[in-house]
Amino acid sequence: MSAISEEEVRPRLFAFRSFRSRLIVFLLLLLLPAFAGIFYYVNRNNTDYTEETINTYLELGADVFDFVREQQAYTLQAIINSLTWDFGFRTAYAANDPATLFDAALNVLDRSLGSADMLLIADLDNQVIIDTELQGAERLQGTWLALIERADQSEDGSAEMIASIAARPFQLIALPLYLPRQVAWIVGGFALDQEFVDQVAETTVSDVSIVASEAGRVSEVIASTLSASNQVALSAQLNVGASAINTLQLIRYADEEFTTLLRSLYEDPGSSLQVFAVIQRSYDENNENVVQFRNLLIEFYGIILVLSLVAVIFLARSITNPVSRLAHAVKRIEDGDYAMRAQVQSRDELGALAESVNSMAKGLAEKEKVRDLLGKVVSQQIAEELLNNPVELGGEERTATILFSDIRGFTSYCEGKSPQKVLEELNKVLSRISDIIEAHQGVVDKYQGDAVMALFGAPVAGERDTDNAMAAALEIIAALDAMDSQLAACVGVNTGLVVAGNLGSANRLNYSVIGDTVNLAARLESLTRYYNVNNIVSEASMQAAPDYVYRELDEVQVAGKSESVKIFELIGQRSRVSQSMLDEITAFESALHKYRQQRWEEARQEFTALGSTCENKSLVQVFLDRMKDFESDPPDAQWCGVFSFGKK
Repeated sequence: MSAISEEEVRPRLFAFRSFRSRLIVFLLLLLLPAFAGIFYYVNRNNTDYTEETINTYLELGADVFDFVREQQAYTLQAIINSLTWDFGFRTAYAANDPATLFDAALNVLDRSLGSADMLLIADLDNQVIIDTELQGAERLQGTWLALIERADQSEDGSAEMIASIAARPFQLIALPLYLPRQVAWIVGGFALDQEFVDQVAETTVSDVSIVASEAGRVSEVIASTLSASNQVALSAQLNVGASAINTLQLIRYADEEFTTLLRSLYEDPGSSLQVFAVIQRSYDENNENVVQFRNLLIEFYGIILVLSLVAVIFLARSITNPVSRLAHAVKRIEDGDYAMRAQVQSRDELGALAESVNSMAKGLAEKEKVRDLLGKVVSQQIAEELLNNPVELGGEERTATILFSDIRGFTSYCEGKSPQKVLEELNKVLSRISDIIEAHQGVVDKYQGDAVMALFGAPVAGERDTDNAMAAALEIIAALDAMDSQLAACVGVNTGLVVAGNLGSANRLNYSVIGDTVNLAARLESLTRYYNVNNIVSEASMQAAPDYVYRELDEVQVAGKSESVKIFELIGQRSRVSQSMLDEITAFESALHKYRQQRWEEARQEFTALGSTCENKSLVQVFLDRMKDFESDPPDAQWCGVFSFGKK
């Protein structure tokens, strides 16, 4: 797999950083939480309202269930009351004629039009006289006995309750029979059956069921308006525990949910049998309006979001297009196209920014002209120093290496040439020297005729300033030798403390360096002709650049200096100097050593031997001539080999 460059990755990482993208995302982050909050609030309130409405409907349905049951019970009570005052019925009871009583009871049931489904007569000893349901009990007990006891204790002598007859719930009412005193109890009842739940369901527009449970589970659906399959689901899911009574619960059928309310109708004290009324209403049907409103709300939010995005994109374009043009203009200006102008016509802050950018480009163009012109008058480094720092008189001390380069033989080289030709040739040579200096991180400080003064370590210091100066010196010498055999370079190099800064007056400044280090470098360059060498470097420079090979020339006291200095000739890089040259340097050092010890004869012999083998015979002759002069005018006994130059 090929590697992905940083330039390819960066646009992917920062594409999201565009102002337009951030503005759109900001809008989404602003609108979406607001929409979500409003949607949640509205939906929650609608859902609560729907559940509250369903609950109200179910409570109303339960109340209707009780109302219908009570109304039918009231009708049953009226029927029984009319029976107790019926002459024929009273006569039949007084005659102790159970068959006639049974027929009369059946006749009453037929005339009740469904308001009564059973009649039972028991004497005051709780002995059953007749029972239209033919339950076979001869004596009242259990629920029946509890009903009679409740009626006996009531003020009007009546009582009612729900009881189970043949596993079916019945609404029962007990009333006394008087002849004229009470002689018996008449109990009438009607079944809470399918007919009853259909009547309640028609009134409440709800599904109604009556269920029986044993041991905490639905054992039978007695009557229901539900389909057979839904009755099975109801039996499986309905919670009939004590905590579920009068509490809403959801029952899931095949395709929808029903909210369910459970009411207790009957509980057999002698067993775990319980009978419940179940009122149900479709949750999905009641929630349909909420779902429609929710969908409309989502559609409305979608429209608002789309319109907002269109508006933001339009707004972003009105902002980002001018900004993009500004960015393009700034990029062109950054690349050096100072003639570029930002084309923004608005009168707002962006227009003001565009004017500032255009003014900046104009200022940079003027500054670049100054920089270009200044870079042609002085070196690029000095130009940067002057442009980037406050221009004021003064300087600072720093260690630097100073290189002076002169052209030996240039005067004779120019004889017979026109001034224009001389200037052309001089510029050609100086350009070559300047290129070499700058290639080695040096700075051309000034030109003095055919001489060049260069700085290494000012205005910007480096780690290898002196090494760079040595490399530049060797290349300058080689370059001039290659350009013309009539020309030769004379180079002087010195390293030491200088004062670097702006010199001159308040109206005219010149960045340069001054000090004894500079003066000595100039003196060393002038001594190259005396020793017939291409370069002379000071001991300080030699020690600062130990990777080169040097030949010690002499120890001298130059004009204007009270202290002596050892001077050296730069031979070349250590790895490039031949063994024969190293042997010559060793022999020269030996002869120089004897010369300084005033061992004239030994020194003369060694210098004479060198004169026949070395290339620089003029250098050897310098010392032979000195020793000849010393024979007629010997130096002091304290003399240690220092040669003094009395004039500059």
